[in-house]
Amino acid sequence: MEYKHHGVARKQHTKSGGAGTVLFIILSLFLIAGIVVFSPIGDRIFGKPAAELLSCGTQNKEDDEIVSALKNQDKQQETAQPSPSEMIRKELNVEETPFYILQMGAFLNEEDAVQHADEIQRLGAGGTVFMDGSVFRVFAAAYTSEESLMKVHAQVRNDGFEASPYITERKLLKITLDGDKDAAEILEKAVQLMHEVPTVLSDLCIAYDKGERDIRKVCEELEKERENCETCISAFKTIRSSSIRPVSDLLMEYQQKISTFLREHDTIKEKMLSGALKRLQLSVITDYILFFDQE
Repeated sequence: MEYKHHGVARKQHTKSGGAGTVLFIILSLFLIAGIVVFSPIGDRIFGKPAAELLSCGTQNKEDDEIVSALKNQDKQQETAQPSPSEMIRKELNVEETPFYILQMGAFLNEEDAVQHADEIQRLGAGGTVFMDGSVFRVFAAAYTSEESLMKVHAQVRNDGFEASPYITERKLLKITLDGDKDAAEILEKAVQLMHEVPTVLSDLCIAYDKGERDIRKVCEELEKERENCETCISAFKTIRSSSIRPVSDLLMEYQQKISTFLREHDTIKEKMLSGALKRLQLSVITDYILFFDQE
């Protein structure tokens, strides 16, 4: 009996020892396989697919984190992006500012008008030809009040020159804009500037003739008006509305003419600066008049 019991115990011990041996062998094989796969030799034998297969769990987790981060970024951008402005229709009733102009003759022939304008320029006045229908008018200066015009008119007549007052009509023009709130604000600023530039030029002409502004101060103020025109012109490029094109074109004319004067005033003799400044004023005012003459 003791022998049989000893034999059974021996058999159980053998089975336990065999299982441990098998487990040890399996773990050793996995260890060897891992070393081989991740070693330079294993890289040559099995290539990257084996390494990627063993690391697929980690890679999938990293991909999920990247996708999640991109989604959060998109949500943040959508939240930060402003909503488009509400489209509106803006209608402006633009009334013409009257100007009081000293006219030094009216001709049916353009050549005669140009010749007379040259004579007026040599006297130190503006001497600008304005085509009004079939009549060519020669302008000498312009003012923002009728009182100023009549004083100068009387002086010129007393000096023996033929002259007559020319007063622009007060016309009304409607401008319609289909756009957003920003575009409407730009249009309002442009219309204000459209009236402002010829008025400022008229005041500068008087101030220069009275000695209240020297040419340096005059040019500084002209530069401000030129920059204001340039700012509005740039802003107009973002507005797609054909109805506001004439306003943009008018400001562009202002800007170009002021730029030319600022570039060339150093080459003009001092005694001729007053006339040159008046020609700039009259050129801008005639552009303003023609703007309101459009149908």
